[in-house]
Amino acid sequence: MGWILGWMMRRFSNLAIGAGVPSSVQVVEVEIDTWLGHVSVVNVHTGIAVGKIVAPALARSQATGAVIQGIGYALYEAREVDFRTGDVLSGGMEDYRIPGIADTPLIDVHFDQRGFDHVLGGSVGIGEVATVPTSPAVANAIHHATGVRPTELPIRPDRLVAALKRRAAA
Repeated sequence: MGWILGWMMRRFSNLAIGAGVPSSVQVVEVEIDTWLGHVSVVNVHTGIAVGKIVAPALARSQATGAVIQGIGYALYEAREVDFRTGDVLSGGMEDYRIPGIADTPLIDVHFDQRGFDHVLGGSVGIGEVATVPTSPAVANAIHHATGVRPTELPIRPDRLVAALKRRAAA
């Protein structure tokens, strides 16, 4: 038993509390047509801390794609369910809109490569950490621009117009 613990201590001695935990921050700028409820994401500024970047072009491309995916999640992608049967009605990407080239904003990516020296290889994955903050950042930008706090995804035009009307009536 002691040799197993010794092996584990040698093998995992590089691990520490919080070791290898990536982080990301995003600032999103939007334009909103308050009559029709259409939201356009104009600029995204993202800072990502994942450690050493070995292939900068590939890392930037992955981060950019992750932001675009997050925009799709925030504004377009909906999982529709038949509440009577429980059947998923939107079974694939052909059943809902995803961002196209016209929906792609300017995306500014900054990498912080410090602080991951204790991780094997000196870095961790990029994809999810760049996707997750996008939808809340879009919702916060909409709130900042309109005073309306979106609480349901996707942030569809009909929902935004209804919320704007409720705000105006209050």
